[in-house]
Amino acid sequence: MTYRTASITEHVIRRSHLVDERDSMANAMRETIANTRAHLLDVIRFNEPVPWQAQTLAEWSRPAALQSLIATYSDHIYRHQMALPRENKPLLSLWAQWYLGLMVPPLLLALLTQKSAISLAPEHFHVEFHETGRAACFWIDIQRDHQLTAQNDAQRITALVSQAMLPVVQALEATGDINGKLIWSNSGYLINWCLGEMIPLLGEAHITTLRQSCFFEKQLSDGSDNPLWRTVVLRDGALVRRTCCQRYRLPDVQQCGDCTLK
Repeated sequence: MTYRTASITEHVIRRSHLVDERDSMANAMRETIANTRAHLLDVIRFNEPVPWQAQTLAEWSRPAALQSLIATYSDHIYRHQMALPRENKPLLSLWAQWYLGLMVPPLLLALLTQKSAISLAPEHFHVEFHETGRAACFWIDIQRDHQLTAQNDAQRITALVSQAMLPVVQALEATGDINGKLIWSNSGYLINWCLGEMIPLLGEAHITTLRQSCFFEKQLSDGSDNPLWRTVVLRDGALVRRTCCQRYRLPDVQQCGDCTLK
C-alpha cells in the first residue's frame, strides 16, 4: 500500500513538472514574439484551450473535409465573378500561402531564438479556419522535443520543413490540382523574408549561413532532398522569388509587388 501511494505521488510530481515545463516554454515563446512581432500572437496560441471547431492536419486533410474547405474558399474568391471558370491551381497556391504564412513565421522565430525546441509533430497542431475556408489561427500543444533541442539552427529549420510543412504540402498535392513545387517556391520566399526580419536578433553573418543551407544546398541537414533549393535566387544583389505564385490568375486578387512577371 505504501509502495502504491509512493508511485502515485511520484507520478503526480512528474506530471506537475511536465506541465510547469510546458507552460514555461509557452510563456517564453509568447514573450519573444510579443517583443519582436507582437501581431503574430493574433494567429498562434500556445497551450491554450482548443476551440471545438479547430482541426488537426489528419482531420482537415481528409478528402471530403479538404474539398469542403477549398470549395468554400473558391466561393469566396470568385464571389464577384461567379461566371468565370474556376482555376484550382492558383486557388490552392493562395490557400497554402495563408496556411503556411500564418504557421511558419512564429514557429521559425521560436525555433531560432529559444533554447528549448518544441515538438513539430502534426498531432500537436490544431488550426481554426476562417469562414471563408482559409486558415485563421493555430493552436499548439507544447511538448518539448529533446532531440531537436540539442540540434543547431540549420537542423531546426530542417525539422520545420520536414515535420511541419511537408505534410501540408503533401496533403494539398494529393488533390491533383497543384504541384508541390509551387507551394515550396512560395514557402522559400516566405522563409527568406522571415530570416531577413531576424537579422537584428541573430546577426547578418548567421542569417547568411542559414540562407545558404536553406536555399543553396541540394540536401537538408539530415541528408534528404531540399525542397527549398533555389526557390529564391540572387538577382541585382538581392534574393528574390524564382517563380510566380500564380495568384494573379484569381479575380480581385492583387499581383504581388515583386511578381516575377513584371
